Amino acid sequence: MLNEILQSTNVGTVVPASLVIFLTFIMLRKTKSYKKAINVNQNDRIYCFKPQPLIDFTRINLNEALEIPAPDESDPDCMNLAKVNYLDLLNNINLRKEAESCIRIYGVGSCGPRGFYGTIDIHLTLESRLAEFMGMEETVLYSYGFSTISSAIGAYCKKSDIIFCDEKISFCAGQGILAAKSKVVYFKHNDMEDLNTKLQEYEEKEKQRKKLYRKFLVVEGIYAATGTICPLPELMSLRKKYKLRIFIDESLSFGVLGKTGRGVTEHFNVNRSDIDMIMGSLEGSIGSIGGFCVGASVVIEHQRLSGLGYCFSASLPPFLSHISICALDMFEKDPSMFEKLKSIVQIVDERLRNLKGIMVISDPLSPHKVITTTNIENREETIKKIHAACVQKDIYLICLKENLHFNLNVTMKDADIDRFINTLQEAVGNILCS
Repeated sequence: MLNEILQSTNVGTVVPASLVIFLTFIMLRKTKSYKKAINVNQNDRIYCFKPQPLIDFTRINLNEALEIPAPDESDPDCMNLAKVNYLDLLNNINLRKEAESCIRIYGVGSCGPRGFYGTIDIHLTLESRLAEFMGMEETVLYSYGFSTISSAIGAYCKKSDIIFCDEKISFCAGQGILAAKSKVVYFKHNDMEDLNTKLQEYEEKEKQRKKLYRKFLVVEGIYAATGTICPLPELMSLRKKYKLRIFIDESLSFGVLGKTGRGVTEHFNVNRSDIDMIMGSLEGSIGSIGGFCVGASVVIEHQRLSGLGYCFSASLPPFLSHISICALDMFEKDPSMFEKLKSIVQIVDERLRNLKGIMVISDPLSPHKVITTTNIENREETIKKIHAACVQKDIYLICLKENLHFNLNVTMKDADIDRFINTLQEAVGNILCS
């Protein structure tokens, strides 16, 4: 009888199964005890956690105003050079009337993203006009200038890609690069030798690994940090040599550089079809809000599904799109405004360079001027004093660490230029001599 039971029972199967059940039982007990220990540890950490205050009141004078009041431009003595208004379109009465008439037809907002119910015929018209004006195949329109640059970069550059970027790139482009999580290689500001060296290094790495990287080059037409113009012809030569994709941020150069305001490509007579993507802002020379990207259709169309700022932001209000179209009409009908702005910029630049104690960092053709003091010692403190002295005379500039930034305007007259230069010279002389 016993022999029959042993023969009918597969001992080789029962023993391993019992062992598996036993080990599973032990692991479950350990898991429960481990989870309990984690919960106890987390509770202790939560109980003992003492967050730092968001504001360190020991370093703040509560008697000082936390907000800086905006300049009162209704005052005839107010000279607001902190505002970006190169062609004075923000004060154009005809554009204001056009905006008012558009609001009566379309209302104030579009009430939704472009991909859902936020697309209106004016958006399509503006995209078509921008593509035509820039001589490119297609345009994608964004509702905010900052998100234009950051979204466009993140839509194309991926984790496995390499971005070669100027060290003085704007903050919004930097956020786009950060979101892309790509390998970033910074080269010295407008230093083509340094860029060439870094490109050679990665070319050697490609040969060693026998693997090609997708390489992007991100630059600005006019750099907001320095007011300098990018050396586009040299950049295009390196682009061709090392097979790069080039993105140009023309937020400050669009509507400024070139005989007809088409930007840095027109300024250097570079074929725009060789540029992979041009990103621009409607918040500079246009006097509106929003931004755009122009390029080949295969490049631009990709953003309509991958550009976060396009997909998830409410579209540009119709009246702002309309005045942008009206501004483009003005560009085409009266291109002399660009020569007038250029003349004023060159006059101011020459007079700035003749001031004692002042060093001009920006390009002579840039309406976005950046200056500092020739004296290196206590430069940041000196700049703050110069800024304060100008504000006392109702001349408003932008003080950023060791530099003063300001934006010139096409409506500036000789008397305005004299007043500004004399105030600046007086402030510099009094502060440096004290």
